[in-house]
Amino acid sequence: MFPDTQQVDYQALAEHHPFMLNRFLPDTTLVFANRPMAAFFGATPETMIGQRWLDACQHDEQQKWIDLYPAFTPDAPRHAILNQVQDAAGQPRWVEWTNTAFFNAAGEISYFQGVGIDVTQRVIAQHQLEEKEKRYSLAQQASGFGIWDWYPQRDEILWDEHCYQMLGLAPCNTPLSFAEWQAHLHPEDVERCSIAISRQLETGDEFIIEFRHQKAQGYRWVQGRGQVVEHDAQGNPVRLIGVHLDIHTLKETQLELTRSNQELEQFAYAVSHDLRQPLRMVNSYLQLLKQELGNDLSHDAKEMIGFAREGAERMDAMILGILNYSRVGRKTSPMAWVNTQELLDEVLGYLKPKLQETGGHIEVRGDWPEMYVSRDELVRLLQNLLHNALKYVDLNTPPRVVITGQQSDDRWYVTVEDNGIGIAPDQQDRLFRVFSRLQPRSRFDGTGIGLAVCKRIVEHHGGYIEVVSPGDGQGSCFRFALPSHAESSTPGQ
Repeated sequence: MFPDTQQVDYQALAEHHPFMLNRFLPDTTLVFANRPMAAFFGATPETMIGQRWLDACQHDEQQKWIDLYPAFTPDAPRHAILNQVQDAAGQPRWVEWTNTAFFNAAGEISYFQGVGIDVTQRVIAQHQLEEKEKRYSLAQQASGFGIWDWYPQRDEILWDEHCYQMLGLAPCNTPLSFAEWQAHLHPEDVERCSIAISRQLETGDEFIIEFRHQKAQGYRWVQGRGQVVEHDAQGNPVRLIGVHLDIHTLKETQLELTRSNQELEQFAYAVSHDLRQPLRMVNSYLQLLKQELGNDLSHDAKEMIGFAREGAERMDAMILGILNYSRVGRKTSPMAWVNTQELLDEVLGYLKPKLQETGGHIEVRGDWPEMYVSRDELVRLLQNLLHNALKYVDLNTPPRVVITGQQSDDRWYVTVEDNGIGIAPDQQDRLFRVFSRLQPRSRFDGTGIGLAVCKRIVEHHGGYIEVVSPGDGQGSCFRFALPSHAESSTPGQ
């Protein structure tokens, strides 16, 4: 026999229900609270009966209920409300209540039945998500980038609000077509961008393009970055996600730098031609004057002519040094994959006369891999460092030099150690400055530009150079590091 359903103990069922259950009068006086609810608030059901739960709420939470109360009608008796409360430990918690109003025959509310669920974790997660979205939105505004979705098979591009703002278009819910996007490009950029995008669709690689997009006040430079994220069963791209980044200010700066470099080119030409020509003329006429007067010149006059010619030759060498310094990164061979062992052998060939003259020796050690560099600049870098190592030694001391290459995951290191005159620690920071000389010309000739050129070459390749020396008379060790790979190239391409 089954028990009569009318005899079921609904009181016991409510006590063992996992949710918080209560019943209260229209003025919020509790007439029932189950044990899970009492335990949540650190009380017992008996102590909660007869208490107005609204009195225990803060003003904002009270106002929520006051505003909700008129919404309960016979046609709409059930409504939900989210309350912030304090639990048994006095900590803030969030409870979502679903309250149902029960009406008497006159249509007045007799009492409410409430079911409460602790949703604290959900609310905290929601707040964190909203905060992240707020920070993300602020970051978008500050950095000037917008996000887009492109579905090439159905020819739809979905832009977020930042994309529309950046490109000077009014936000709309209708997707753009690829042709509509192209229609806003600068005419000079259409073909180049189309080719780059088509290639990316074929290969699936990330693409980065720069283009000018039309706005009401003209064109602005934008960088587009995208990546295929979905393919169909045949491997064709279905969806791409990417960003648009406002680079107009950066582009204007680059164009200004280009104009400045063109002016520098013109200046370099003037230095190499217009300024060197008078110096060569001065030197030639001094030589003719010496030949013309011959023995009529006094010893002092010959010495003064010698000083004048030496000054003109030194000035010419300094002008050439400035010219070489200005050409780093511009007037040189393009970046390409180079066999550094073959290149070093070439440099050692250039230095044979110096080695024979000084009785010096250069020992080669370590790794000499293929590197993505400007060949001419790496030749000049190695030649300058090795020539200095052979040059700056004490009189009657055969130079001994060790050059070592060391390959790591992301960098290639080269050290040049010598047995030369060394460098005082307090003078080492001056070495890489233009026209910086630590030794008098009476001891070592030179313009003081060679190491400045070395530093410029290394930095042009994205690396760094440094020197270590225990001090005067104890030799030096020059060390430079270059990135060991090119971001967009591989050997053999």
